[in-house]
Amino acid sequence: MSMLKRPLSAFMLGACLFALGACDSKDDPAPDAGPGVDAGSDAGTDPDAGSDAGSAVVPEGYTLLTPSETEVHSVPRGGMDDPLRFAFIAQAGHHYDFIVEAGVGDHVLGMRDGAGKTLAYGANQSTRFAPYAWHWSGLTEGAVYTVEAWQYDETSPEPFVFRFVDKGLDDHGDLFATATPYTPSEQPLVGAGEHWGERDLLSFQTVAGNVYALDCTFPTPYWDLSILNPVGQRYGVTDNSTFEETQAATAFKSPGGLFYAAIQDQQDKATPQPYTCVLRDRGAEDHGDTVQVATALAAGTASVQGKIEVLGDRDFFSLGVVAGHSYRASCTIDGNKRCEVWNTAPGSASPGPSGSDRTVTVFKASQATHFVSVNGDLSVPARWVEGHYTLQLEDLGTNAP
Repeated sequence: MSMLKRPLSAFMLGACLFALGACDSKDDPAPDAGPGVDAGSDAGTDPDAGSDAGSAVVPEGYTLLTPSETEVHSVPRGGMDDPLRFAFIAQAGHHYDFIVEAGVGDHVLGMRDGAGKTLAYGANQSTRFAPYAWHWSGLTEGAVYTVEAWQYDETSPEPFVFRFVDKGLDDHGDLFATATPYTPSEQPLVGAGEHWGERDLLSFQTVAGNVYALDCTFPTPYWDLSILNPVGQRYGVTDNSTFEETQAATAFKSPGGLFYAAIQDQQDKATPQPYTCVLRDRGAEDHGDTVQVATALAAGTASVQGKIEVLGDRDFFSLGVVAGHSYRASCTIDGNKRCEVWNTAPGSASPGPSGSDRTVTVFKASQATHFVSVNGDLSVPARWVEGHYTLQLEDLGTNAP
């Protein structure tokens, strides 16, 4: 599994994560990257910092890096008050890995464009036993990008050791600012995992309250699929811990606005064969997920159909009932899924099942309205498939036990 999933240390919980990749520069403690730069060609060799690399100007105090698969850079450690400063000149569509070698320890890394906007910023908990790779792609031809590195483990005297590698062409951007725009439709999107650990980001606009489903087919097992909002929160997830399937799917109910599909190859070797994904807008959910927007059912309703559309979906129903009567509500669902029925008296803050069989709940009505909800399974599958259920309702009268 990718080391990119390593949790952040407590020191950096207040910082913007690298996964967020969209923090505004004014909130970033990194020094300003300097003025905008003119476009130009690849520098070829490493000139002194502050020199003119072709027509692309490297900011003063920054060391220009030339990508190399084999060259290892070792520089004295950079502290929190005095970060190490590097720069590189991008080629359009190329994919760059900044690989911090094993033994460096805890560090923070930030990457900006020539205008000083932060494109990537975050912390790695430790590289004491294994290297850590930062992946950047979708950058502008001939533009200068700056990198700042901090080592915040004050007890560690090790130098900062890294490689900077041009991994070649990349089909979709790794950063939020360089994500490939995507419109939900039946038209498949095609991509490839050019090398281990790199991710493809696809951006799409959503409508508040609508359900979106992303379904992907991969050439090999071990891929990571998730839906992210612009601050990196995961809305749709797959279970990657034992992910040996070649299909993955997830779905989420959107609060509206911009979202991203994140697709990451977890293979040890590059996978040249393409993957395909389809993102569908399924429209508004079928039943409300709170008592305030519950679906009203008239007295005497025997059953109602519904769908578990996203992980953890809950559908609420407002039942017309007779005070003093007892009622039984139960659910059945298709496929390899489970459903639970909970009941909630009006004004109650403690909904829940009424017995050991969570597919059934029995309650005695105290007034003319009572609420029940059908709740979906919370286990995270590798491939999400919506479940279709039936909620059955039975009036047991006044003589029920």
